[in-house]
Amino acid sequence: MAETRPGIRAFAGWIGLVLAPDAAFVRLAVIYGVAISLLSLATPISVQLLINSVANTALPTPLFTLAGLLFLLLLLAGVLAAFRVHLLALFEQRLFARIVAEITLRAVHAQNPFFADARRGDLFNRYFDLMTVQKAMPSLLLGGFTIVLQGAVGLVVTSFYHPFFLAFNVVLVLALFVIWQLWASGAIRTAVAKSHAKHAAAHWLESVGGSNGFYKSSRHLDYAMDRSEAITANYVGAYRRHFRYTFAQTLALLLVYATASAALLALGGWLIIQGQLSIGQLVAAELILSGVFYGIAQFGPYLEALYDLAAGLEELSLFWDVPQESGSAEGEGPVDGAIRLRRVEHQGHGFDFEVAAGEQLAVVAAPGVERALTMLLKRHQSPARGLALIGGRDIAGLDMYRLRAEVMVLDRPSFVEMSIRDYLSLAASGDAARMVDVLETVGLAERLGGLPDGLDTIVSTSGWPLSVGELMALKLAAALLARPRLLVLSPLYDLLPPERVDAVLAALRGATTVLQFTRRPQGLARDGALWLGAREQRRCADLDELVACAREGGSDALSA
Repeated sequence: MAETRPGIRAFAGWIGLVLAPDAAFVRLAVIYGVAISLLSLATPISVQLLINSVANTALPTPLFTLAGLLFLLLLLAGVLAAFRVHLLALFEQRLFARIVAEITLRAVHAQNPFFADARRGDLFNRYFDLMTVQKAMPSLLLGGFTIVLQGAVGLVVTSFYHPFFLAFNVVLVLALFVIWQLWASGAIRTAVAKSHAKHAAAHWLESVGGSNGFYKSSRHLDYAMDRSEAITANYVGAYRRHFRYTFAQTLALLLVYATASAALLALGGWLIIQGQLSIGQLVAAELILSGVFYGIAQFGPYLEALYDLAAGLEELSLFWDVPQESGSAEGEGPVDGAIRLRRVEHQGHGFDFEVAAGEQLAVVAAPGVERALTMLLKRHQSPARGLALIGGRDIAGLDMYRLRAEVMVLDRPSFVEMSIRDYLSLAASGDAARMVDVLETVGLAERLGGLPDGLDTIVSTSGWPLSVGELMALKLAAALLARPRLLVLSPLYDLLPPERVDAVLAALRGATTVLQFTRRPQGLARDGALWLGAREQRRCADLDELVACAREGGSDALSA
């Protein structure tokens, strides 16, 4: 949704995209604003009536009546203003809840859920631009819109006082329109650029924070400082470019304020001298238009808030740019873990093989094949052609969420930050005793028991405080609890003692199909062996034949 050179038209598109579901709140706030602005005219009109009528009669009754009526009108305006403040507080809460839900859904249903792999993990820092939008909208609707509306009403009312006032107001509106046209698009564009520079700095600082001491050397420290200076210079440059537009616009508004105030005094005085305007009208016009001029002079910060709003909406609109999965949560899951791929073409690879339900195979694959296959089996990607079946059913016809619950791929030494207890509970609900049993099976019970918080220990995204091997063992324990139809193990499990993996697979035998990718097939006691090349797959009679196939394929799929 974000454009290369954003401007006013793009700004309108971001408003429609991000804020459209909450348009009812904005419309109601505008209605309140119109009523408040009309009621605010009670003061200058009352002053005009006081000068023209009450002062001439010198009677207290009309005076008190006028004062009482003014009090009621201003009280009503105050009540509406309070309602508007409460309405916008509700708007902020609803906006927060809706955007958080939207971001969650778009992240969960993204076609490519591996944001870190695509170097898009910093996308979620854009969440903080929600706060910018939350604060800018009430400010603009309470302050900025009030200035604009009261100014418009004031100009309309004073235009009926005399044709000269009408001409004066038309010239004033044209001057404001020129100021907007000259600098608004550039200010929006540079505000977006400044926001991007801000997020680039945040991304760099996040990488420094996650460097785990990498920059604690003279050579690396110099690089870190140089990079920080470059990032800072980039932001300062973007800030200055934006400031040129906003400062020029503010100066122009102040010039309009000074010029219009002086011109009003001269015009009003001249009309009185000519006998074409009463003193009461002049005082009322001065009260109304002085407020309009003062609002113009004070409008600079509201324009800055408007540009910040544009930048915030542009950043949030990036979540709508994340490609989404087209599948729906309908259909069934696989009835077993049988795999059948027939003439499947996917990412430059060709697959044509099958695995029976419940089989446990040792697999050696050419580089890139494992990831391509697992992305296909988890339905994160679709094949260009061919037939892919799991449990005798076309993958495309299965409920993708049930499919992913029954196909577990353990190939990453990373973690979703949570406690060990919660992680195991997500695999399968059960009591602590069952959790301890599976941890005993994978050899983690004693290690986790020694942690200060035991199963309630929070594991970070990097796996700390567990080692890579321990983290992969924990994932294997979760698989033992979940008992999926299909389990795919990466060569990372070569790090674990073979007997522990054997114990888990023995417990899963019969119910779970297992593909154990390995770089060290020697010594693995599995039901069979499978070589997966980029274009050719072969079932091997034994591990020696598997090693020979891998070497014949000319790959580095085997460890030395």
